[in-house]
Amino acid sequence: MSAFEVSDTHIDVMISAALEGSHHGPLSWYHDAGDEIPHTQPGEALPGHESYLAALQRTHREVNHENAETWGATLLAENRRSVNHRYNEDEFEAPYIFTRYAGPFDPVAIIKAIHCYRYQSCEHPGWKASEAHDFCEALESRMIHGLPGYDAAPWEVNDPSTVTRGGVPAQRVRRFGA
Repeated sequence: MSAFEVSDTHIDVMISAALEGSHHGPLSWYHDAGDEIPHTQPGEALPGHESYLAALQRTHREVNHENAETWGATLLAENRRSVNHRYNEDEFEAPYIFTRYAGPFDPVAIIKAIHCYRYQSCEHPGWKASEAHDFCEALESRMIHGLPGYDAAPWEVNDPSTVTRGGVPAQRVRRFGA
């Protein structure tokens, strides 16, 4: 697997898409960098309500106009970390200055940009626990919800013909376990 540092424009577009208005408010998610949020085992008492809420507040992340440049720099740094790891380099990313682009953005194109960024940034062992990884998950989820037809699709499937393409009726091929 090879890796390269994505362009500032690539990062700018991802951050701009995160800033684009949504009826769900700003792009936000939770990043648990370890034991910040208390986890319980079966049979174990749940943590106190107030301490749990405090932990959630400490792990809450959001992209807004005030921190857009910081998030862009974070994404570039994570991408550089991956390239450094892959090629045994010790380079630093260039200073980043955010340029905002106006949408509306095509959800499919943004999802593809996220996939490119992930592919270029996942080479080092800390990727899955990174802030950039969680940002990508949140942005991809937002873009999926913006795909044409997403809101009209059924939430629960009780009739397989409601989830086929082009009105083609779903055909039962085989019932397993019968």
